[in-house]
Amino acid sequence: MSANTMPTPDPAMFTGPLGKMVNELDNYTEGSKVGVLVTLLSGFSAAVGNLPGVKTKKGAMGLSFWPVLVGPTGVGRKGTATGIAMEVLSAGLKGFTEHSVVYGCPATGLGFASELSERSIRGVATPVMFIEEEMDSFVSNAKKDTKIGTYLRKAWDGASIAHRTSQTDLVIKKPHVAVVGHIQPKNWGAISGSKDATGGTYNRFFPVWVIQSKKLPVFDEDGAPTDVIERLGNRFRQITNFAQEVADLTVPQTVARVFENRHREICDALTTGSEELGQYTERAMAYMIRIAGLYCLADKRTEITVADFDAALALVQYMVETVTYTLPEAEAAGSDIPARVISWIREAGEEGVTSTEVARKFQRVRAAEIKAIVDSCSQIQVRRMRPEGGRPATLYVWMEETEEESRELVAAVA
Repeated sequence: MSANTMPTPDPAMFTGPLGKMVNELDNYTEGSKVGVLVTLLSGFSAAVGNLPGVKTKKGAMGLSFWPVLVGPTGVGRKGTATGIAMEVLSAGLKGFTEHSVVYGCPATGLGFASELSERSIRGVATPVMFIEEEMDSFVSNAKKDTKIGTYLRKAWDGASIAHRTSQTDLVIKKPHVAVVGHIQPKNWGAISGSKDATGGTYNRFFPVWVIQSKKLPVFDEDGAPTDVIERLGNRFRQITNFAQEVADLTVPQTVARVFENRHREICDALTTGSEELGQYTERAMAYMIRIAGLYCLADKRTEITVADFDAALALVQYMVETVTYTLPEAEAAGSDIPARVISWIREAGEEGVTSTEVARKFQRVRAAEIKAIVDSCSQIQVRRMRPEGGRPATLYVWMEETEEESRELVAAVA
């Protein structure tokens, strides 16, 4: 597909019960079918909880899904697509939408941890779904607090989150978070193809292009599908009830062989060859597995099929087309390597990254160049780690400027 060609959804993604819901809802909304689908998938991924997971050699993979609807203001109909999908969730899972759906993502680590902590039971998190209709504002605010990036990454991985200060001591075990974001194409392009994505936070999001699908009559007595929403809500509740009782999803060997020889190969080919797509390579395959698991559960099954992977691959391909469409001119130049190295270390925050991790991330950059880049940034603290066999590793930690340091810097420049 040409970079300037608008993404085209493959009908394969509209399969199973969720796909049928989208096709039925399409008669009553001007929103994109893809936008409706990913919102339903995200809501389903949250509502099923953290128990279902796809069994892999590295352990069970969680199913949380973080789509971002990328579309122009007005004609993108981002809110319209998310809105009708959320009506179905509300009709089927009223308690969940009232207590576990949060409109607006917290822009600080403390705010994020607090939202999860308030809904935790004895320290173990309950599912939370965030809907952020101003994703660009969230990203802008989150730059001021690097902990939000750290906690988002932990939430995506299902790893425990601990926020400890002199005033606060929050520990959330087994976080299970779904996110639906809305953003304009130019703003997503500024994130996903640049230094802000290299730290691994924003490539955990799954961008999909959305645009108004049609025009419906403004004054139509039959326009509000109350009975349809109720019926689909009941169906959604039934599949969620089934999914909440499932612990493991398995991939039969025959399906695994098809996955390795077809789906994985295609996925890898889709996400290589350019810098901006390379940032999505690692997450694309993980997302393909997660999404296939969601299609499987929605069909009240515990064994993933080739058709599930076909549907998931269709969505991954659409995501890739979204990236190339919103970033047609993006081409990483060698001159922005220092900014991307520094940004990646900054994203890691107080946890830091090792010299080995930096070398693996930027394989074409020599060790001497990485050292020069790090030495040039006063906010990167270099620490020697205690060796555990072999050579001692170096840890790079981002240190935020204090107000006094900021004033001294301004005075020096003046």
